[in-house]
Amino acid sequence: MAPRLVKMTVGDVRLAVPAGPGVEAGMVTLREEAPPHRQLRIVVGQPEARAIRAAWQGDVPARPSTWDLLVSAVALLDGRVERAVITAVEEERHWYASLELERGEERRALACRPSDAVALALRSWGAGIFAHEEVLIAAGVLEDGTKPGAAARDGLDREVDPGGNEGTSFI
Repeated sequence: MAPRLVKMTVGDVRLAVPAGPGVEAGMVTLREEAPPHRQLRIVVGQPEARAIRAAWQGDVPARPSTWDLLVSAVALLDGRVERAVITAVEEERHWYASLELERGEERRALACRPSDAVALALRSWGAGIFAHEEVLIAAGVLEDGTKPGAAARDGLDREVDPGGNEGTSFI
């Protein structure tokens, strides 16, 4: 049975978030289009965050980027980027994706980093961004950072990780 795909949109792009002591990274937040509007907060490299942000804002560079080059090459070969799919997540920090390309009736999927998949989809007219439902169950959070269905105790919503530790996870 094929995994259920959930339509996502880019909700936010940050160019600098703490990734460790003295280290910064970028972050893209993908938001589920339909309620409950779960979010996936994916830490990416800063160059990739800039590429996603530029495409999201509709910026057109004076010279084509690597992502623009790939979209043009696919078009030159009579293909098109159909969609980016966030396919898996491990430990809420190791993300996996695929880029689906279409040429006529033929569709092929290429494994890639989520940052590249999103950057390419945003540059490709009509391409969608999706996530497997299992990914949203594993790592999706609501806008306030809580997990959907988190148990309420003592009047507070807390999430419990698989190791049994309570608290709020920050990405």
